[in-house]
Amino acid sequence: MASPTVGLGILSWRGHRSLDAAMSTYQESDFFSLFDEAMIFLPDPDEAVLDIANKYPLRIETDPNNAGILAGMEEIAKRLKTDYIFFTENDCPLLEPRDEAERQINKARNLLMSGQAKMARMRHVKNYGETFNIIDKYYRYYPKQDTFIAKIRRLLRPEKARRLSGAAIYGSDTPAQKFPKDITDADDGFYLVDAAVMAWTNQSILIERDFFLNTIIPYCKSIPLGRNINGFRSIEIELNRSKFWTKSGWKIACGPGLLTHQRANDRGY
Repeated sequence: MASPTVGLGILSWRGHRSLDAAMSTYQESDFFSLFDEAMIFLPDPDEAVLDIANKYPLRIETDPNNAGILAGMEEIAKRLKTDYIFFTENDCPLLEPRDEAERQINKARNLLMSGQAKMARMRHVKNYGETFNIIDKYYRYYPKQDTFIAKIRRLLRPEKARRLSGAAIYGSDTPAQKFPKDITDADDGFYLVDAAVMAWTNQSILIERDFFLNTIIPYCKSIPLGRNINGFRSIEIELNRSKFWTKSGWKIACGPGLLTHQRANDRGY
């Protein structure tokens, strides 16, 4: 019986400098070869981003219009035909060598295949990069050296304190010991974190294609459009703090991580 297939799907709207910086790390580590299919999706592409994409060994797919993050990720999932999809974006460089990337992808896929997890986060837990404010919020409630003020915050806002506990994956060396109710050790440097305390993220994840297309996307489309990004759905806004996600009982697999988040100075838009 053949092993379930994994595809790499990169979403890039403009941002050619960031894209080149990220893709060069993939090529240097032979990252593309770990996947059964590798594709970049370019909505509303300009010449600069097309020139960058053509430098690298992966399939290029385009659309004349940019309809936002949800639509972009849905298109990637429809156009890839693999069992699992590793989603990433144009500003997510690879930090680890090929052997470690292969190890973590295989471990994450096995946790998904066995039903122990519904999604795996692949963002690096120590070098997580830019725009990651959850860690600052976590330390306000769970500082490395506990304080009276932090204890009061946890006492006054217990629900928020619990939601933030999932960030112990990034802020604690012993997250399963610190929060055993919501975090369990899955061996090999991986943990399983309850969706009640860990939000959905679009960036650097591994997920089963059918689950994404048949469960996640339909739910997000069913929510009346309220908060949005430039008028479009984002998945993160529709899912996070919804009971559909937080009460699901689903587990998120979190390993040491592979990718960071680093935008080039000139994003191209």
